[in-house]
Amino acid sequence: MAHYWYKRGSTARGVGWVYASREGVRSGTARWLVKKPGGTWKAGGAWKRAGRVGGTFVETSWGRDGHTGPVYPRGTRICVQFKALSTKACVTLK
Repeated sequence: MAHYWYKRGSTARGVGWVYASREGVRSGTARWLVKKPGGTWKAGGAWKRAGRVGGTFVETSWGRDGHTGPVYPRGTRICVQFKALSTKACVTLK
């Protein structure tokens, strides 16, 4: 999940906060990746340990929310990846 903002009519999207969660594990390490339209995947955030919230559910986040983060063009894909897990959870900035 990513919280982003933009001004009406603008093609720029600012990303203030990225959140990762996973169920079925006791611990995990995650990072988020960015792919601009026509570009290649780049790390948006470093690997970060996900803390246990309860039972087998872990979560972590990057950023402070609000209008504080990096700016990307519309159509950019943001994915969260957990180590040792091939599938990623992705969102496209509309």
